[in-house]
Amino acid sequence: MSEGKKPFSDPRWNDTSKPKIIGHIERTEEEREVDKKRFRDHLRKIGVLKDEKEEK
Repeated sequence: MSEGKKPFSDPRWNDTSKPKIIGHIERTEEEREVDKKRFRDHLRKIGVLKDEKEEK
């Protein structure tokens, strides 16, 4: 390291670039509900969530 240069003084270490949005998908409420149900069914299948019927 040469004298006069501080560690991490290169611009690449101080880059504060913001994330770029590369895509966006509009979904209907029905699609969200279907995805939510599939996700919860999968969580029940792997044992993360308990069935509501068993708790009562």
